[in-house]
Amino acid sequence: MANIKKIGIVAATAAAVVAAFTFAQAKAKMEASAPAVGTAAPSYFLPDQDGQMHTLASDKGKAVLLAFYPADGTSGCTLEAHSLSSAYKDLKALGVTVYGVSVQDPKSHKSFCTKEGIPYTLLADTEKKMSAAYGVLIPGVGIANRVTYLIGADGKVAYIDTNVNGHLLTCGEDWAAWVKAHPAASASARVSLASFSPSASGPAVIGKSAPSFTLPDTTTGKPVSLGSLGTSKKATVLLFVSTRCPVSNAYNSRMAALAKKYTALGVAFAGIDANTTESTREIADFVKQQAFLFPILKDSDDKVADAYAAHVTPETYVIDKQGVLIYHGRIDNDMDPANVKTHELSTALDAVLAGKPVARPEAKAFGCSIKRGG
Repeated sequence: MANIKKIGIVAATAAAVVAAFTFAQAKAKMEASAPAVGTAAPSYFLPDQDGQMHTLASDKGKAVLLAFYPADGTSGCTLEAHSLSSAYKDLKALGVTVYGVSVQDPKSHKSFCTKEGIPYTLLADTEKKMSAAYGVLIPGVGIANRVTYLIGADGKVAYIDTNVNGHLLTCGEDWAAWVKAHPAASASARVSLASFSPSASGPAVIGKSAPSFTLPDTTTGKPVSLGSLGTSKKATVLLFVSTRCPVSNAYNSRMAALAKKYTALGVAFAGIDANTTESTREIADFVKQQAFLFPILKDSDDKVADAYAAHVTPETYVIDKQGVLIYHGRIDNDMDPANVKTHELSTALDAVLAGKPVARPEAKAFGCSIKRGG
């Protein structure tokens, strides 16, 4: 009897391993087939909650936001719907057509819209072809993963958010902020990015002078300016951080190590906390606990975060000694040190110190959304 039970356990374990492997293979295949930023968006032809048909062809020349989600009425999907609903007015004003997309039928969508007061359109992908084309159909489950695509007015994928779960309560606001920071995405298809030149008060742009600022040091209360940070330095690194974000906190030791290494080589470091949910006292205590060797400044009204178009924590910026922004993005490619394969921030700093141009001036940052006020 014991041998039979043992055989059964071994068989069950083997089956689980095979199933996991099969799932991983299927998931990798789906992700590999998903459209990438800059490629043509897959077409769609689907009914909404009222039975009206919507197609990519009919949306030609418009910016389109496709918020794929698992199922009507579930807790996470309801939170996402509320966030997107609150930002819908702003997105619409920016010229963005908003669609929620899941595999439920129009009747289910209609009920969800009525119950939650959803103002935007829900598309019924009952045959699951659209979800599969966008690489979001969960293998073996048959529902869409929570991923959002933004298609530009030129019909190409402009932005992909694969970490919607990381900012469910603010996702709609964050997407609207992204569109504001990338006006060409929602402009007429005949208008190119080159047609837009940032004003002096606009967001930071690679190759342009970095926006100046003066913010209080959270531990001393003394004002710190961008100019004072960069005086007699070869470069300045700005790190938008959070005391509560698990992604930002996963980088605390790496940020400290980078600051220690490059400060000795003539690079200035400063952290900026723009989260309205985190007080100056909380940040000051956090700085002491982490034993950071660089100041953390408080951006109470989000003006600096807005000027730099910073949206997540951690998000980094490198400014050369002439005050020009030369790198914007992530520290490295993974919050788990064991999975890190690329070191974008240190690579950028090594290039600066060697007097060479930064080969990759932008690398998409990831983390928790900055909790802005108002």
